[in-house]
Amino acid sequence: MVNKKKLNLWEILLSDVFHQKSKSIESFRQIGGFNNRLTSWDAMETSSRYFKSLLYAFAENLDNRILQSVIFHQKDNRLGDGIKYYLKRIRNRNLGRPITINYYNNIVDLDYLLSVEEIFFLKSELRKSKNILEIGPGYGRLAHSILQNFKNIENYYIIDVDWMSELTRAYLKRVLSSSDFSKIEFISFDNYQKFKKRAEVSNQNLIDISINTNSFEEIEENIVRDYLLFISNNSQYFYSKNAIGKYHPSSVDIKLKDKAHYEAALRMGLCKNVIDIYNSQAIAKQRKVYLKAYCPKNFKLSKDEKCFGQFLYYHSALYESKNS
Repeated sequence: MVNKKKLNLWEILLSDVFHQKSKSIESFRQIGGFNNRLTSWDAMETSSRYFKSLLYAFAENLDNRILQSVIFHQKDNRLGDGIKYYLKRIRNRNLGRPITINYYNNIVDLDYLLSVEEIFFLKSELRKSKNILEIGPGYGRLAHSILQNFKNIENYYIIDVDWMSELTRAYLKRVLSSSDFSKIEFISFDNYQKFKKRAEVSNQNLIDISINTNSFEEIEENIVRDYLLFISNNSQYFYSKNAIGKYHPSSVDIKLKDKAHYEAALRMGLCKNVIDIYNSQAIAKQRKVYLKAYCPKNFKLSKDEKCFGQFLYYHSALYESKNS
């Protein structure tokens, strides 16, 4: 047996079984091939290297976009001040032990960078809104971000299934002040019908902005259409940030263990076309389908933008009622 303690780095690599299995000129550049050690890290390595690199690049991209906006027009600013403009108001972001990086003295995680991107996109509408509806908010990171950045919000309605609302309620109660938490009304899926009737009785738009991020694509089509009809009748704006289509697991080198899960995913949402999410032409074509599919009746597209990096097959779209 070779004593690796006395060998230098490349002698160790040359004696490694990995090298012995990767000699073929036909395959040395594939996943697991020897070239991954020569030129870059393996595409499917198990460390957090790629995730943290994406997180850093996302922070840099978003920070620059905010710095170049009218928020910082003719002001002295430094790198990091863009995302800090919103993050500094969002307290208790470390609950749950997220993976973080330090970007110019901003401790950032992916969830709250996404929230900053979303409220930056919606800043003009949020500043003049009092009543927000969010459908499927996850654990509540966007509600947390909006309520701490926009004190003009009076009511924040959250619709979700009971088991998820338990987590959302517990999280938001911990991270928000009692006054901000009191603005939230949790509406279970079972009580959604009562909420709809209340909106009808009010005889006016109950909601300023309705929001759905990253969940309509996972909900049955008939339920999504029912939500869109409610939004059409009761909201001034609708913000959607969802996947524009489906993709096959093999395109990201996932080997399916249970095809039933994938087949079930294909049935969800309104955009069911399977596309190559790393093909710019396929993405551009499918975006048009997405923008049309998620537009509520009697609404028009107000503005939209593509998402960053690996989220490029997601798209932000703000629709406005034609009656507003």
